[in-house]
Amino acid sequence: MILDNADLYIKYTPTDGGDELFTDDSNDDIVVERHFDGNADGSNNGVLDIFIKTARPIKINQIGLIERYGFKPDTVFFGNGHQSWTDTREYRRSDKMRDLGAVGKDKSKFQFWQRLTGSNGASMFKKQSPEPIGDVYVNAGDYLYANYERRTGFFHSVSYTYLKNDAELTLIGSLNERTGYTVIYADMPAGILKIEKDLEGVIIDGEYHVFSLFIKDGGYDEVFDAYFDRLGAKPRAVAPLKGYTSWYNYYSNINQDIILRDLDALSAAAPEINAFQIDDGFQTAVGDWLSIDSKKFPDGMKVIADAIHKKGLKAGLWLAPLAAQHDSKILAEHPEWFIKNPDGKNRKIGHNWGGFYGLNFYLPEVRAHIKNFFDVVLNQWGYDLVKLDFLYAASVLPLNGKTRAENMFDAMQLIRECVGDKEILGCGVPIMPCVNQVEYMRIGADMGLSWSQFIFGMVTTREDVNTRNAVHNGINRRHLNKRVFMNDPDVFLLRDYNINMTAAQKELLARLIKLNGGVFFTSDDVNRYGEEQKKILKYMFSDPEIKVGGVVFKNNIYTIEYTENGVEKTLSFSMKNGKIL
Repeated sequence: MILDNADLYIKYTPTDGGDELFTDDSNDDIVVERHFDGNADGSNNGVLDIFIKTARPIKINQIGLIERYGFKPDTVFFGNGHQSWTDTREYRRSDKMRDLGAVGKDKSKFQFWQRLTGSNGASMFKKQSPEPIGDVYVNAGDYLYANYERRTGFFHSVSYTYLKNDAELTLIGSLNERTGYTVIYADMPAGILKIEKDLEGVIIDGEYHVFSLFIKDGGYDEVFDAYFDRLGAKPRAVAPLKGYTSWYNYYSNINQDIILRDLDALSAAAPEINAFQIDDGFQTAVGDWLSIDSKKFPDGMKVIADAIHKKGLKAGLWLAPLAAQHDSKILAEHPEWFIKNPDGKNRKIGHNWGGFYGLNFYLPEVRAHIKNFFDVVLNQWGYDLVKLDFLYAASVLPLNGKTRAENMFDAMQLIRECVGDKEILGCGVPIMPCVNQVEYMRIGADMGLSWSQFIFGMVTTREDVNTRNAVHNGINRRHLNKRVFMNDPDVFLLRDYNINMTAAQKELLARLIKLNGGVFFTSDDVNRYGEEQKKILKYMFSDPEIKVGGVVFKNNIYTIEYTENGVEKTLSFSMKNGKIL
């Protein structure tokens, strides 16, 4: 079986002093135990568990498994990204995986590209401290714990992957991701498969369950059915979301009149919808959730929820519950509530809103604060659904003697406790900590307002706004839909203004969302639709029976085979220009 005879390597440092040590087996400090539960015939079906027992406290610097693997010329490697927005796709030997680009690593280059491209992020550096921009960008992805070599044929995947030869897959997936993120590497030119565990932040004194790896051969649906069943994933949502989010037309420039106008228009045009969500822009500052911008929403947010309920819809509200922007009241009044760098300064974890910081949710005062604003939003204002964004803030650094992954799992448990029986749409968050914790989940990058990859996004990070990355993720994370939660591949936009896409590109995006998603939101004022747009809108809120079969991505072209209401269909299109072939 694959990995059954893989070599183990451990680099560690005793906490009682001394230099870094290395072992590839048991020694005086560490005893290694392997257990395999699977088929005796050597086939790739089973679970490999690896435990270590330490004779004295140690800090793990690197731990992993490595073995030779016979990659074929056309072997495909699935690279699952660190979080919602991280690009996720299949790779072949001739491909390269993106990393934290040159602009993302350097503030001066960021500003140069900002001027050259006319980026609308002019406020990103207002009132910021002088730390390098890379120190901000690395927090959103896996750049602090994964190895990027930026060469042809070298890829990695977080938490799970599959190797595909023709239509047959070998899936490798972690069953104990809480203890630390699992990173699976493929070095195709060298013929090496490697699996490492991010254990930064913990001191091991005694027994530690390092790896629990589920391995299975089979077809696409077969391996994912088996993996998520073994993982204990049970979808919380019973129905797709259909409706509206305000972000992708107005961004933060919303107000009460806009929201009520679009509510009336969409509910009249599409009585099938069931949800209406207000995004960023209602509050005076990110982090100050109960401080409403009275110029925009003079009657407050409860009035909006009541108006949505009168239409028979779920009322949704956007929050970033673990974040606070640089000029927020909460940061000014409680700087001690935030995640600290080793030097004691608050750690900036993103560039949005001129820079923002992450709350240390392990502090009792912070937990009380979080519970309070959720109580107001959900129980006093009456919102039924919360879109929770930038949740990766919980795991930018190991906290509280735990790994990044354990921090993220703990944060999601706290959030689930606060939200109770109301619904969560997760966003900007790693996948595995959200299993059994959210009803709906963004599984791709934010959609841009054009098909073309904005050059700024190409040279910053794998998480930046990018329509083509959103398409990749929607297709390549389709296995999560209804097995783990309802997928949110992001919005469909049909309007003719404030967008730079052809009618064919907009229709293609809508079709892809319908094929692979469980959240169908628009941000348009449908009062301005023509007859063809109304026809597509009606289809997007209908309930055809769709089953996706084979998907092939080669030479920048996707070919998707599926059935719709029992009729076999094929969709083939170019990722370069969004043209249907």
